[in-house]
Amino acid sequence: MISLLHTADVHLGMGFPGLGEKGRDHREQLKRTFARIVDLALAERVSLVLIAGDLFDSHRQSEPTLTFVREQFLRLREGRIRVALLAGNHDPLGEGSVWTRARFESTCDNVTFFGPEPQVVVFQDLDLTVIGQSVGPDGPQTLSPWPRDRATRFAVGVAHGSAYREGVVEAGTIHPADIRRLGLDYLALGDWHSAQAVTGPPAPAWYAGAPEFLAMDQEAGQVLLVKIPTPGQAEVRAERVGRRRYRRVGIDVTGLDAERVRARVTAEVDLDTVLDVVLTGAAAPQMLIDVRELEEAIQDACFRARVRNQSTIWLEEEALEAFPERTLVGRYIRLLREQTAAAPPEERPILEEALQVGVNMLLGAEGS
Repeated sequence: MISLLHTADVHLGMGFPGLGEKGRDHREQLKRTFARIVDLALAERVSLVLIAGDLFDSHRQSEPTLTFVREQFLRLREGRIRVALLAGNHDPLGEGSVWTRARFESTCDNVTFFGPEPQVVVFQDLDLTVIGQSVGPDGPQTLSPWPRDRATRFAVGVAHGSAYREGVVEAGTIHPADIRRLGLDYLALGDWHSAQAVTGPPAPAWYAGAPEFLAMDQEAGQVLLVKIPTPGQAEVRAERVGRRRYRRVGIDVTGLDAERVRARVTAEVDLDTVLDVVLTGAAAPQMLIDVRELEEAIQDACFRARVRNQSTIWLEEEALEAFPERTLVGRYIRLLREQTAAAPPEERPILEEALQVGVNMLLGAEGS
């Protein structure tokens, strides 16, 4: 049996300017999370750690950061665990590359670093073939040139790039047809920051996602543990390693004042929560939520908060009647009122809501 730990997109050295004073701490947290990945690999006694690109956020890395990574690789070496590593689109091979300075293979003989062309490495004692390709100066590449032959019982791959999405044109797209053609027991992918499968058995390919929070709208914080008892039978399990959790919360503000909204938002968060709040529903003008004030009010309850207002204004009858009939909004109101009066009772609530939504949209169009 082969056991793997698959990670990618660690982005060591990332700046996080949007986090303000917390940016420096979170930059250090990426290191702590990488050390936790090593702890997990040692505890699980995996055969191989796969790092599918973007270990670094850029080529500008301090010597202490490179030393730290080297120390983690040596910890794995002490546990007799190998590392298969490649460059991603944030830390690609080329002139001025961080990998020129890092040279981990010269001090860590358990590390295999893949070049910019498809490369095959055989671990005879594991009966395992690993195929990998770093991102070079020309950017991510497709899998079409990868060799299909294997001389061992097990075969896995490591690559960095974007998977095919219908209607999206990107260079170096990783296509499911190419993945299936290769017939690998597992393909470890990097680039997308949320864990997800691209293809299923018998040739599964997965993005591990980022092991720690990097940006809003991304469900990060995990690595993948992969066990392959027999060829074509990979078992994939996500394991949480990140400290900070991204959480998206939708709040219907209908009938709520600012204090009650704040209470609902902060009811289930802690200081490691990255909170993404979306306000929906309809509010009377006198109960409108000030987004900036709400963000400031909940910042101390979580690691970071973002509030977006997608709610609409619910206008009372007096406000609706105030629009002159000669205006577009006024004519729309009167037409909807006529339709509502003629409609069956069960349809009238829908038309009343349509009236409010339409008035908001028309007012927004006039304002733009």
